[in-house]
Amino acid sequence: MSTFKHKPAVRGPSTEIIHSKPVSSAGFSALPVPVYRGSSTFFDNTAAQRATVNPLGLDYSYGLHGNPTQYTLAKKLAEIEGATHALVCPSGLTGIALVAQACLKSGDHWLIPENVYGPVQALARSLHMDYGVEFSEYDPCNASSVAEGLRTNTTLVWTEAPGSLTFEVPDLQAIVALAKAHGARTGIDNTWAAGIAYKPFEHGFDFSVQALTKYQCGHADVLMGAVLSNNTKAFADLERKNRILGLGVSPADCDLVLRGLLTLPLRYKQQADNGLLVATALKQHPAVARVLHPEFPECPGHAFYKRDFNGFASIFSIVLKAQYSDEQACAIIDNLKLFKIAYSWGGPESLGLVVNIPDSRRRHLADEHGRCGPILRLAIGLEEPADLIADLMQALDTTNRA
Repeated sequence: MSTFKHKPAVRGPSTEIIHSKPVSSAGFSALPVPVYRGSSTFFDNTAAQRATVNPLGLDYSYGLHGNPTQYTLAKKLAEIEGATHALVCPSGLTGIALVAQACLKSGDHWLIPENVYGPVQALARSLHMDYGVEFSEYDPCNASSVAEGLRTNTTLVWTEAPGSLTFEVPDLQAIVALAKAHGARTGIDNTWAAGIAYKPFEHGFDFSVQALTKYQCGHADVLMGAVLSNNTKAFADLERKNRILGLGVSPADCDLVLRGLLTLPLRYKQQADNGLLVATALKQHPAVARVLHPEFPECPGHAFYKRDFNGFASIFSIVLKAQYSDEQACAIIDNLKLFKIAYSWGGPESLGLVVNIPDSRRRHLADEHGRCGPILRLAIGLEEPADLIADLMQALDTTNRA
């Protein structure tokens, strides 16, 4: 209950409603960050309105460019990952596109790994067809492939660790060293590590991109990304592209991600532990040829993972034995009761899908006869691991008997 001193109105009701001052926030303190909404940002005077904007500072010139809620989220992300600069954007893919636009122009070349997130390949093809930006792919399991792929016009080397869908871990130290010696900028999709299990700026990266949609949000109800950097010049180029493109995010969505960050380390570890229990159990099933999880020695790049990472995520893949068909793989996923069929990960619910990749990407996964069975990707949530294991076993057994 609050009491307010009544003052006779001297202006019309619409004017009074619009121009009435809010109550003071003095004396109020709480953990949540206020949700600052607003398109028009008020200036104290014309001089302030006309002042040159510092794009790397706290710019409160227009709602599209930033507000205290958005900047607080960026600050916290930078603190988690050890970055100097950070911005939030509509999605992780948007962040990768911003890095590409900041580092590449017509006639330039960028290197991307063969196992990169599929839409990044589509982005590379689009930049090539529409703007004349060249690209080529390298084998992430062979650092010499990077050395061979570098050209005189290479300005960006992109990495993903571990690789999308098949979870190879590249020799990131060697890749960064090669790129730096060449004078190219480097970027990594660090979504799997969530800024917790791998610190890219300790290893010399120029850019790190994360899909905040995943673990940072944690509740599968926000689409958002972030770009972080310790390279001021490179980040200034990216921030300029961000403003030109008019990219913005909802302060309400920023608020949801800020809430998610409060429990990020706990959820990340719990889901990772759940995932490892499930992955370990699946190794024993007769239908499973191998489990693609960086914690296991048989996963390509395991030694690099142990050297560079201090934790792991809850998403991994399994390779079925070669005699299984794609139809049987789909039946396994369809027979699951607790897993939802969906993209993404990092929410409380477990997800599964059949991986669709070209044969060229399966060569590191082939058996002794050169064959590779269907691949299933599983994202483990916060359910009881025993229940998830039982669900997977019944789905595998049901298909085995069919």
